[in-house]
Parts: sequence; C-alpha cells; structure tokens
Amino acid sequence: MENNIFIQDGNTIHTLKPSSVAQANIYSQEQRQMIDKLIHQNFFPHHTAVGKGRCTRKHWNVEEYEGKHGVGYKMITTSPYSHNFNHITYFIRMI
Repeated sequence: MENNIFIQDGNTIHTLKPSSVAQANIYSQEQRQMIDKLIHQNFFPHHTAVGKGRCTRKHWNVEEYEGKHGVGYKMITTSPYSHNFNHITYFIRMI
C-alpha cells in the first residue's frame, strides 16, 4: 500500500521514498503545520536520511536546501535512537 504524503496525521513523516532505516518523528502540532505548509507550497517530502544537523530545543528545525536531490528545504528532527545523529527529511519542489 502506498503512503499518502498529503495526510500527515501519524507519528512519523510520510515520504515519497520510504526507508526502513530512517523514519523521522513528528513531535508537535507546530511541526505538523509546517509540514502541511511545505506540501501546499509544492515542496514534497522526498526521503529521510540519517545525518548530522542542528536541532533546536523543540526537537526539529527547518533549513533551506540546494543539492543533489534538488531545491527545497530539509527538516532536521532528533533521533530517538542516537544522540550523535539526527533524521533529515528532504522536502523537494516537484513540478
């Protein structure tokens, strides 16, 4: 069954390319509203990776992104499994 990325009502961020290794958590209603705002601006959650990034005390942070996968934003969320690495979800503009 395919994930519907327009419905972000669970506890993890649904992406176009799901990964069994990295699944970013949704920590607050404010984060959920930011995800919905990015989707409505045609920035779709492409995939989630494990990497280093800076998070704030609210457990998530959004930064601009321009790189290998395109142009958009990356949402960095804390990992419940490791203090050294975070989960990075890439929101890429789809035309």
